[in-house]
Amino acid sequence: MRGLRFRGYGQSRALSVVVFLMIFTLLLAGCGSKPQYKPAQAPVKIAFALADMNRDGNKTIKKVVDEQKRQVNADVTWLDAQNDSAEQQKQLDGLANKKVKAVVLQPVDTSMAQNLIDKLTRSGIKVVALENLPVNTPVEGYIASDHAMVGRLQARFVLEALRRTAEARSGAQFTPPQAGTIIRSGEEQSEPSQGAQSPGGSDQGNNSGQQSSAGSGQGNSSGQGLVTGAVDYSVVAQLPRQRPLNLVILQGDPHDQVALDITAANQAALQGEKDINIVQVFEHPHWDPSSIAANLAEVISRDGRIDVVLANDSTLAMAAVEFLKTGGYDKSVLTVGAGADEKASQALISGEHDAEVDVQPEMLGRFALEAAVGLARTGYWQYGEKVNNGDYSVPARIVPVRLITAKNAYLLEERWKALKKAQGKESSQQQSQSQGGQQGSKQDSGQGQGDQSQQGQQNKSSQQGGQSQQGKTMLRITTQDGKTMEVQIDGQVKKIESSGQQGGQQGSQQGGGQGQGGS
Repeated sequence: MRGLRFRGYGQSRALSVVVFLMIFTLLLAGCGSKPQYKPAQAPVKIAFALADMNRDGNKTIKKVVDEQKRQVNADVTWLDAQNDSAEQQKQLDGLANKKVKAVVLQPVDTSMAQNLIDKLTRSGIKVVALENLPVNTPVEGYIASDHAMVGRLQARFVLEALRRTAEARSGAQFTPPQAGTIIRSGEEQSEPSQGAQSPGGSDQGNNSGQQSSAGSGQGNSSGQGLVTGAVDYSVVAQLPRQRPLNLVILQGDPHDQVALDITAANQAALQGEKDINIVQVFEHPHWDPSSIAANLAEVISRDGRIDVVLANDSTLAMAAVEFLKTGGYDKSVLTVGAGADEKASQALISGEHDAEVDVQPEMLGRFALEAAVGLARTGYWQYGEKVNNGDYSVPARIVPVRLITAKNAYLLEERWKALKKAQGKESSQQQSQSQGGQQGSKQDSGQGQGDQSQQGQQNKSSQQGGQSQQGKTMLRITTQDGKTMEVQIDGQVKKIESSGQQGGQQGSQQGGGQGQGGS
């Protein structure tokens, strides 16, 4: 009996050992196997079909997209049509074979874009229109800058210059010398002078007089004005006394909706302005600037002068600037462009060009990438609004624009690295020439009053040093952009105050007999 119990117990124990060994072996096999991972998601394939990669704005778009494509796991194909519509059609025909799911299209010729988009849609490729929306064509998305606002800001810059010119010349007998100069013929005009330098030059023209004190950050009792805002006060020196001003619009391609929108906004904003005469609107097929010199020469020959040039883009604006420089008209003509490309931005700093409207291509690139990737993956994207396009309502993101002059060109330094160096160099030249002008003015005065301070001597030089026997006064003026001019006026100057160099402010106030806090 005991033997049977022993044998049964032994068999049970042996069976337990075998089961344990089997479980242990399975555990070892599991630990030794490689972990199972899900395969990584393949990058989504999209394409950017641009009209011309040589444009500065498109270069910026490409830079932004290439920097961010890894973050959204996108494989981006770049197509450059080089302004050739036939080449663009050929490039787009090959996208289906590349398994591209979405394309950002900047059409060379919008009249041909409808057929191109139809082919892409039939191939299952989602289309996002960039900057130019083909009329009555179904696209999945539209990314563009605010074209109408571009035109309005350009027109506003001119109207603001007119307003400030009128304010500066009321009671004054000569052109204001430099950006930041306040000219008063009497104490009662101190408030309008301050109002002419309000903050927010691109947005606050109607309320400038009310906001000047708060915007300057300095009390009126100091006699000093702080110039802020986008519009450079020195533009008044470029507007002639004749009215109305002769204004020319340089429009881009007549078939390009961007050009049509900007020009229409220009005309609408200036309509009814008695001091503005739009003498000509020149069209430039394919945005080609080669005819600009001949066009502007024609206007000068026919009408005697050009006072203002508004251009639909930076390339057209700079072609106008080059012509005006060659003919010696650059000091008397206001020029405004759109796009803020590198050459135009440099010209703002150097004082050769007056204003640009920046369309912010960085935002255009980011929004276009987001739209294309979203459509390629899910068929949807996060748009901001809808735009009516004939029979269709198109999801869209509209990028805000901003007015740029030499005063706020620092906003473009991140885009154009060389701009910061140019600004530093220009600032140093201005300071050096301003100091040289003050010293020269001291030497010319010949007053040498030993009991007066150095600033008082400088101011006396400004008022008395250039007087002739006929009772005229010659003023030597150094502008903010480093240029020197002489202005001859009848009689003696009662008072000049400038918010430029601090020493110049003090000297002007002392020489005028006011001292600090006199205004």
